[in-house]
Amino acid sequence: MPYWHGIVRDKEGGWCVRRKAKATAMRCVLKTVYTLPVLLLAGIALAGPVALAQPDGGPGVPPGMASRLASERMGPVQPGVYNAGDGGSFTIQSYGPNRYLLRFEGHTENFVLTVERASLGAKMLKYDTGTTALRVSVWGGVTLYTQDAPQGVPATFQSPTPQASELEISTGELQTAINDESSHITYVQNIALKFSADPAVLASDPETRGRAFDALTNAAVGIERFLAANPSARQILVKRVNSVKVAEGGKPTVALSGQTLLVSFVPSEGHEGHASSLAIQQEIGKLLIGPARDIATK
Repeated sequence: MPYWHGIVRDKEGGWCVRRKAKATAMRCVLKTVYTLPVLLLAGIALAGPVALAQPDGGPGVPPGMASRLASERMGPVQPGVYNAGDGGSFTIQSYGPNRYLLRFEGHTENFVLTVERASLGAKMLKYDTGTTALRVSVWGGVTLYTQDAPQGVPATFQSPTPQASELEISTGELQTAINDESSHITYVQNIALKFSADPAVLASDPETRGRAFDALTNAAVGIERFLAANPSARQILVKRVNSVKVAEGGKPTVALSGQTLLVSFVPSEGHEGHASSLAIQQEIGKLLIGPARDIATK
């Protein structure tokens, strides 16, 4: 009759150790002792690389989200037509590595946006002034920033859009555009500004004239933006500028030469070869009234 494990009373009534049972129990203990570390090491070997591959997303970011952010941080922005409600509709087109073209419905200007990284895997698409135009989340959600909505408004994807072709125009078409811009500024702003293009531009190829047309119209829109944002500066503009001229240059610039606002463009650099209307607005402000404020508008 057993009293406790491993010890029994023998036939003579004495106490003895159940050695076989004790030996068996000891083997079980030893097997458990040696087996558990082996299993643990094997588990670490298998799970270790997976665990090490989990990026640190920082405080407040779950590990699963951190993996998503690391894998999709600089993915492409979906090109197409978007609608931002009261902010209107716009198109986004790919334009080389980390570059996109933004065009608002009802406008001819193509803004070149540069992509920069933001927190939580988002992408910030910025104008050539450095101001943010769009924010794209890691899951593809798009937010549009405008002068009327500096806090941003959500935009929803509507449909794909075909890639726009390069603008090619004739000498006569460019000269007509020049005359139209002069008449428009005179009629709408009541300011006599003479627009012109360098003779070498007029005599150039159709694609160069197309780039000159973009630089010309951007200059006209930039002047109107400047006047709208700085009503008190109208008299300064009238006194210091009486003409606007577009010409080829080594880099896109806006400068004053006497009383002529000289807008230079680089045909070989495509849409990046001329300043946007926002940059022209900003540069006119610097030339006429000092440092400009950040401009976030369409």
